[in-house]
Amino acid sequence: MPAVVPGDMFGENRALQVHAPPTSLIIDHTFHTKRLDELENVLNAQVSPQKFANATAGDQANGMLAYRGQDSFGIFQLRIGRDLDVILEPEEANDRMAFVMTASGTGEFLLNGKTFSHSSDKGVIFPSGPQRIVRFDQSTEVRVFLLERLKVAECCAKLLGYDIPGFVNFDVQADLDTAPGRSWLRLLNYAEAELSDPYSFIRHSPAAWRQFEQQLLTGFLLSQQHEYTRALLAPQAAAVPFYVRRAEAYIEAHFAQPLSLADIAAQAGVSARSLQTGFQSFRHITPMMFLRSVRLQRAHEALRVADPALVTVTQVALACGFRHVGEFGIAYRRVFGVTPSQTLNKVR
Repeated sequence: MPAVVPGDMFGENRALQVHAPPTSLIIDHTFHTKRLDELENVLNAQVSPQKFANATAGDQANGMLAYRGQDSFGIFQLRIGRDLDVILEPEEANDRMAFVMTASGTGEFLLNGKTFSHSSDKGVIFPSGPQRIVRFDQSTEVRVFLLERLKVAECCAKLLGYDIPGFVNFDVQADLDTAPGRSWLRLLNYAEAELSDPYSFIRHSPAAWRQFEQQLLTGFLLSQQHEYTRALLAPQAAAVPFYVRRAEAYIEAHFAQPLSLADIAAQAGVSARSLQTGFQSFRHITPMMFLRSVRLQRAHEALRVADPALVTVTQVALACGFRHVGEFGIAYRRVFGVTPSQTLNKVR
């Protein structure tokens, strides 16, 4: 959301207050007007393409738009002061989303033929893209948390510890009269206080702003319902010790060599007993079982691509660290369901 542009384009009823000093990292603008067309123009220019329904030229309003934040991450309040439908036009870009609730009064949100209410204890979450309608009455003043869908997805992936495909899809209706909902409201109130404070660190420190942004994204993801909610709230396993990961990396790099438990433990920097305990606690196998698994997988890959006219099963087994071809054959069939020679000869 770019800064509101000062000037005379709004006429004599326009009142634009700029609160942020030139060095601030935060956009901090408040706009008041009695003219409905002026408010519509500002919303079009500063928020998204939209139009007012149930309105005619020259209509009066008690309009207010206030925004604090950065371009596509911040909080704004909007008051129109009369019964009105705001039609958010379809957008090609589907890269932003909004959380909407009311600071006063109640309202409705229409999306894909369904109606959702928003109030002080019910929110609405929706992305940019399709046409949406936000319905106001005379007492409605909405509070909107605006954010980027890409940043939400990146934060979700970081919390989960793995990449996710695409964006995070939230339930449209958000119940704020729950423990997670109330927690989110406290965080949102804190965010508004920080954004309003002229001496807040987030106004002048990029590092503080990044931490502030991540805190809000994390709170939003943990408090609202979406397809990753269960995974995010599930108990997290303890981190795998460094020596287990170091041992795994060493085995992966030296699987063809005649390794012993003592050799692997020495490379991991712990005793053989500690390494054994670490693997059993966090991998549920022993280090030597992991070594055999790596060797079997490498042998399987080699046999799949080998030319049976040039390579034998014995050669592959020895090259992958196996010293007893008979035991290799038994273990291979147990894991892959076929014999090594069947894989080598491409027998289905």
